[in-house]
Amino acid sequence: MPPRTDGLTPRRREILSAATTVLARTGNRGLTHRAVDREAGLPEGSSSAYFRTRDALLGALGDFVADRLANDVEALGTRLASCPGDHERAVAEVSGLFSRWLEQPDLLAARLELTVAATRDDRLAERFTQWRADLVTRVREVMAAADEEAGQDSAAAAETLVAALDGVLLASLLQPARERRRFVSESVELLLTGLAPGPAPA
Repeated sequence: MPPRTDGLTPRRREILSAATTVLARTGNRGLTHRAVDREAGLPEGSSSAYFRTRDALLGALGDFVADRLANDVEALGTRLASCPGDHERAVAEVSGLFSRWLEQPDLLAARLELTVAATRDDRLAERFTQWRADLVTRVREVMAAADEEAGQDSAAAAETLVAALDGVLLASLLQPARERRRFVSESVELLLTGLAPGPAPA
């Protein structure tokens, strides 16, 4: 699925970046045109000129955040394709992706807010389905390469692993900032090793 936000004008990107920060810091109820204008340092009424309703703003923000995540996952897939079967490299790449996301806490928090909102909004849910499915596919490829006989079992294991990784990201936001990278790196290694199909260690 091509990104929905490739053609955004600089002003729209500015507004949606500000909206990401507002959503992350104040939650869904705090996302208003006025709050976004203040965060962006724009005259009142600027964001509503581009996104007429709150639903339009929320939908565009869903596209904006989902596309940023999808681009990262696509890049991860490209890097993993260059090292099939290299479990250590896979752990490092996935840990690296999560660590980069940790450097954008507003993006992570906004994604969590949008994910909760998507449970009540089919349009938002569709926006977040594709990038997550791509992440599951990448993780499944890593797991299958580690155990060529895993077959279909790797699909269920990959779904479980991605859900667990989501939990790691959420938990990391509750850690002191200086501890987050280590927490994520160790958790990713434990999960990729422990949930990957294959024989148990002797």
